Amino acid sequence: MRGRSEFFSAFQRGWLATLMVFAMSGPVEADKHVPTLASSDSEPEQQVIVNIRARSFEPSTVMLRAGQKTKLVFQNHDVELHAFVPVGLFVGVNLNITGNGAPEFGHDGFKRVIIPSEGRAEIRFVPEQTGVFPFFCDMPGHEMRATIVVQ
Repeated sequence: MRGRSEFFSAFQRGWLATLMVFAMSGPVEADKHVPTLASSDSEPEQQVIVNIRARSFEPSTVMLRAGQKTKLVFQNHDVELHAFVPVGLFVGVNLNITGNGAPEFGHDGFKRVIIPSEGRAEIRFVPEQTGVFPFFCDMPGHEMRATIVVQ
């Protein structure tokens, strides 16, 4: 028991010393340099909703603007699982995925997101590269295909 109480006593002294150092150091002044916003940070977010119904993506062609913040939303209205599998769109792109879908990542980054029945997946990113990017559902037998065009 003696070793345990010595440990806690030493811990309390260390914690108290740390608090005292912070209290005595005075107020911390924030960095006076305020970063400017990049052009994509000051523009409104473009939002595109892709509905999944009867084993198809609606719309089948999605138009996006390069360099603009984007929220790409997939809503599954079917009674079965579906997936969003992009080809080439997210290479080297930072993204944020929310919703109740199950994202999957590989050594090259984002691979796909599985979207449950009546589920939703939201992907926020800034498309950098222009071009035509196919996407599909890779669930067995679904054969769902569509395209994202970045201009």
